[in-house]
Amino acid sequence: MQVRGTHFLPLLVSEDDPGVGGDHLLDEFIPGLAIAYSFGPPYGQRLVTWDDLEQSRIPRRAVRREATENLYRALDDVEVHGRPPALMLSFGGLESSVLLADEFWDRVEQGVPGELVVGVPARDVVIITGSQSRPGLAKARRAVDRVFFAGDQHLLSQDLLVRREQEWMPFLPEVPAERGSTPRASGRVR
Repeated sequence: MQVRGTHFLPLLVSEDDPGVGGDHLLDEFIPGLAIAYSFGPPYGQRLVTWDDLEQSRIPRRAVRREATENLYRALDDVEVHGRPPALMLSFGGLESSVLLADEFWDRVEQGVPGELVVGVPARDVVIITGSQSRPGLAKARRAVDRVFFAGDQHLLSQDLLVRREQEWMPFLPEVPAERGSTPRASGRVR
């Protein structure tokens, strides 16, 4: 396959996805999720492999740079739907890729109560709320659970994620301590 002239876009993938392996070009994101790179357009159908890089002689950093530039150019197409306490993203089936666009989230986090929290159960689903919105957190949790129950071709994470200092990480809300016990965090970390 001739890679020159092809464009790339970053995609989040689950490390548990049987269609993703060591032959694909992957970068770390958070435990359980990695950044892969898709050929396109259309994006999301074929991921870049190490063999693709070797055959095309395109450096890894060039793929990363072009993918990031393409993502930022496409951000005008991102739509936010719904009303608080939880919102949904729309981005042509690649909603989870938007998690990689820091400038987008810098703007969004100003409008949520507390820290920015998202559910990203599948490549095409992103639910947005704030850490201080109990109804929003409950709605995001239910949505994530429904997506996992229904199944999806590109499942990502059952965890809610929080953005702290421009980094995504699993959201582990504090659980009120019972009398005589010590506080603990709860959440699903795989």
